[in-house]
Amino acid sequence: MYNRIIYALRNIKRNKLNVAITTIGLSMALASVIIIFLFVRQEHSYNDFHENADRIYRVNYSVTMKDGTKGSDELTRPELAKYLEDNVPQIEHATAFRMGYMAQLDLKEENLRIELGIAEQEFFDMFSFELLKGNRNDLLVDPTSIVITKSLAQKITGTESPDYDQLIGQGLEFTFIKDVSFTIKGILVDVPKNSTLDFEAIIPFEHQGPFWQSNNALGNSILFYQLKEGINTEQANNLVADEVKEFYQMDIEKAQKENFLSSSSDCFQPFVLPLKSLYLDKTVDDSTYQLTGNRTQLRILTIIALLILFIAFSNYIILTIGQFYKKASEVSIRKSMGGKNVDIFKMFLSENTITILISYVVGGMLGYLLIPLFNDISESQIHFSLINFPSLAVFSVLSIFLLIALTSTIPVFIFRKVKPTLLSTKKLFAGTKAGASQVFVGLQYALTIVLIIATISINKQTNYLKNKSLGFSDKNIISLDVRYLSQSKAAVLKNILNNKAGVINTSLTNRDFFDGYSTSTFEVSSSEVLNTYIFKADNYFIPTLNLKIIDSRNFAESNVDSADRSIIVNEEFVKKMKIVGSPIGLNVRGDLDQFEIIGVVNDYQFLTSREKIQPMVLYSNTTIGNGYSSILIKYNPQDLSNVISAIKDGWKEMDTKENLNYTFWDKELENRYKAEERLSKTILYASIIAIIILSLGLFGLTVLISAQRTHEIGIRKVNGARIGQVVMMLNANYLKWVFFAFTLACPIGWSLIVKWLENFAYKTTLSWWIFALAGIMALGIVLLTVSFQSWRAATRNPVEALRYE
Repeated sequence: MYNRIIYALRNIKRNKLNVAITTIGLSMALASVIIIFLFVRQEHSYNDFHENADRIYRVNYSVTMKDGTKGSDELTRPELAKYLEDNVPQIEHATAFRMGYMAQLDLKEENLRIELGIAEQEFFDMFSFELLKGNRNDLLVDPTSIVITKSLAQKITGTESPDYDQLIGQGLEFTFIKDVSFTIKGILVDVPKNSTLDFEAIIPFEHQGPFWQSNNALGNSILFYQLKEGINTEQANNLVADEVKEFYQMDIEKAQKENFLSSSSDCFQPFVLPLKSLYLDKTVDDSTYQLTGNRTQLRILTIIALLILFIAFSNYIILTIGQFYKKASEVSIRKSMGGKNVDIFKMFLSENTITILISYVVGGMLGYLLIPLFNDISESQIHFSLINFPSLAVFSVLSIFLLIALTSTIPVFIFRKVKPTLLSTKKLFAGTKAGASQVFVGLQYALTIVLIIATISINKQTNYLKNKSLGFSDKNIISLDVRYLSQSKAAVLKNILNNKAGVINTSLTNRDFFDGYSTSTFEVSSSEVLNTYIFKADNYFIPTLNLKIIDSRNFAESNVDSADRSIIVNEEFVKKMKIVGSPIGLNVRGDLDQFEIIGVVNDYQFLTSREKIQPMVLYSNTTIGNGYSSILIKYNPQDLSNVISAIKDGWKEMDTKENLNYTFWDKELENRYKAEERLSKTILYASIIAIIILSLGLFGLTVLISAQRTHEIGIRKVNGARIGQVVMMLNANYLKWVFFAFTLACPIGWSLIVKWLENFAYKTTLSWWIFALAGIMALGIVLLTVSFQSWRAATRNPVEALRYE
């Protein structure tokens, strides 16, 4: 063993360039793959930490609308939890859960906004959130009790090490709940990073009313239940679905009579999902109150990891086998003296093991150093506390053994039936193995070209979405958060700011296009209703956004009051309501009230450009829906500093403990396409890594093939061949395989991008120049990588070249 290690180290020293190329390429690939492996494994670990996770489920349902469109949701009424416990004997615990939007604690110095969960007493019987202080049996029993996390305790006390014992029993007050003090009954360890439920405090359901919520006609909460041990899970879940349908039977019949739901018997279909699947499951259209992941992103990352691994492994194997041909004489001597295949295997095994282990150590260290860069590129987070070291160890050991086995077994397979005399003459180089190597190189370049096509196409589509005309002006607008101010105070602040220098216009609204939406239904006919987006707006909303009034007029100041029933609609609303002629003056009935259409504005993109423009209604009634959430401030960019000062001064005049919070609207709207930008950046960096690894392998292969053809090059030069002709001869093979790669990559890249573009209502064209540019880039990479070594081989003295033989 010792002699084999010494022999291997000497061989590594003699082939420093080849070893360096293979080690660097493999290390880069392994660093990338390890990072992706950690992230993908982490994303699949959500909710694993709950002791009873395998027995906890969430209730969901699918619906079929009157017009045939299908949708799904998980919002239910809190009362459903008790109903299921009473009617499904297999259920051990059930609880409703929702978040209290806009929750904030009323502290002495300033109000503190928090992530507030609202749940029932059995919540902590089901979920294994770790308790730091307090009695688990006392949590959420008292209707005025509150459970807080360690980080919230630190915020409240203003210290990193609060006295938790002293906090137990203390009172906390919310700004939206007057004259009620909540008693701290427990302090939790911070919610784990791989939890779909994320909160800083939990209060009982008795006090859910004052907090903003997500809701629909069937409820405002999500419902979890835990099954008893040892029961038939499928049978129990089917019974749960039946009971949910029974619970909502009257609502279903009412919705059918109102022409909201389809008249079919399956218009409402409950189903359940396991707790562990919720993070990545996309069965439900939009998960509420929970963190969700992106399964598509994980699939893309996994494919990228496999591509990089394929390129790195095939490069390593090709270059390693290329070096083995140099050992033909040694293998011949060993076989002549009775050496067996197992002896040849051992000879290669020791050298490969050392090189591969070095690559893995370097790759692991590089991966650790690059995790912050990955977090920045993907705008995700790999948490060291969530790294599953056993699974990482298994992955590393299996891949190490696989690569060592391949690189040590393939030479034995190649040499096993070759006669020693052939080995000693080194004619093994003249076989088909070099061609097989170049086929691998061609496949690698095809994959790289696909990545380049994807990078350019995704970046083009993202730029198209960001620069597409929205139908309104989003430039030079500041959105000032006034959700925590009363409507009267918000109106006062708006008037103050409207008179400041540099302020062109101000408007009050309850939606800012990037923080939630409200919808309502309008009656199209006696047998059809239209789901419509609704926005609260004053008479300055249209001029602030530079919307175009297509028909009639804007709101008047007199319309902005508690009794007005006038609305302004967009062109899509008129079309979907099947209104013939001018809609002005028509009364339309919605689920909120009956309204009169006083104006029509152009179709503008209040949703992202991924979706088609939908029917929309602006209303000015101050009592409908939630209060104002934003003041939109149109400003002169030359006076921006004065406008910011005016906002700060105006906020001080409100004499409030609320924190000032404002955003620049155009930047915030651009953030709606972060997912596409992240995908573009991820594939770009993957392409760069693949190109570097491939170029290293191609360079090493060129060195080997140049050495193989040294004798041929010498003869050609003696016979008058010029340097350029020799370089072209050496490059010709690679250019052929680039053409092969391009021909293979174009249809693959085209089909993948066309499939991806199906996710967008508005999309850019898939231009021919994208494929041409990808091919030219691939060709340039080949020429840059290969030509230098080809030139070196071509400029050698012919006498030295012929001395090789």
